[in-house]
Amino acid sequence: MDTYDVTIIGGGSAGLVLAVAGAKLGKKTALVEKHRIGGDCLWTGCVPSKALLKAAKVANYIKDAEKYGISSTLTTPDWQHVMAYVRSTQHAIEEEHDNPERFREMGVDVIFGDGHFESSDRFVVEDTESGQTRMLESKKFVISTGSRPDAPPIPGLESCGYLDSENVWDLEECPNRLLVVGAGPIGIELGQAFHRLGADVTVAQRSGRILTKEDTDVSEQMLRYLREEGITIRLNTNIAQVIQNQEGVYVTFSGGDSENGTVEQTFDKILIAAGRAPNIEGLALDKIGVQVGRSGIEVNSKLQTSVKNIYAAGDVIGHYLFTHVAAFQAQLLLRNIFFPFSKTINYAVVPWTTFCDPEVARCGLTEAEAREKYGDVDVFTLDQADVDRAVAEGETHGFSKVIASRWTGKILGVHLVGANAGEVI
Repeated sequence: MDTYDVTIIGGGSAGLVLAVAGAKLGKKTALVEKHRIGGDCLWTGCVPSKALLKAAKVANYIKDAEKYGISSTLTTPDWQHVMAYVRSTQHAIEEEHDNPERFREMGVDVIFGDGHFESSDRFVVEDTESGQTRMLESKKFVISTGSRPDAPPIPGLESCGYLDSENVWDLEECPNRLLVVGAGPIGIELGQAFHRLGADVTVAQRSGRILTKEDTDVSEQMLRYLREEGITIRLNTNIAQVIQNQEGVYVTFSGGDSENGTVEQTFDKILIAAGRAPNIEGLALDKIGVQVGRSGIEVNSKLQTSVKNIYAAGDVIGHYLFTHVAAFQAQLLLRNIFFPFSKTINYAVVPWTTFCDPEVARCGLTEAEAREKYGDVDVFTLDQADVDRAVAEGETHGFSKVIASRWTGKILGVHLVGANAGEVI
């Protein structure tokens, strides 16, 4: 039996931060990873999507080069070369930052394999490298197993071989006709990228606006920009059924533009971007009494589960599914697990960015949230078209919006649409 001070289950953003910190503090630390070090961010999320978005943005620059006085001859982007760039980016980061040997050299016992809890202080792993079953006994456990794409219950979807944010990176060619289901950050980012790389893209959204967690002004402006770019966006739309036939995937829409009837359309591929589910299957959490809610593992303000020596962080707890939030949670856990004075988590000021073009970034409350909570507020806006640098660079889409308390002047929310909004926030 192997004994540890802390055992971390899941080698994504939260798990890696905590594993390195634990080892540097001289604590005996184990990191159990089912598949590959780096988690969703490196293999199916942040890194490949940003690399794809960069390629798409370059293609768009070339298409619009003549407005800068430069002639171009680009016809159609080469999908194979684009994906080669995406994969080379992933492997460069893996080799430099997320190589398991790097963590082993730091003192972390990295174990590859699937496992489950035997008790609140024991975890069984089928070690894929040694071929042995290992029993890990640990004073503390941290569950950071992440999340996965969650497909809505659309009749016929399972038999159509749909894409999601995990298997989309295995595409061997860019589809001519792509339906994206869901208009959140993933759907909007990937939808725009595929459009710029040659696909005819339709985005279907059940609600009446895109990017529903953003300020209404932001959603409305981005809807206009994306439609002007040539992306079809169907709001208030349900998908009644999908059928695979010789011509592609036959989709029946209801609501939205179909009014009281239905509209049929054929696509080559469907990309599901309509939510995520926590990775908790097979861990035997019910056996040891760890409570799980609709969004994921339930934790208190100290990120402690219902079992006092077991903690959880990252996507698996369902709060703010962002890499930087997972790292922030890991830093809090470092203090709560290894130091005597614990601290509670505070999500009051969480910045985030949707890396579409123009970028969308925010921190704090939307105008509607601020008015509901504080009553009268002051709202200040500035169009990108009034910023000299934006005009000089031909990047005039967007605006800045600041919401402040009318009585104290305290900033309650900041919303940005424009080039490099993520850096500005």
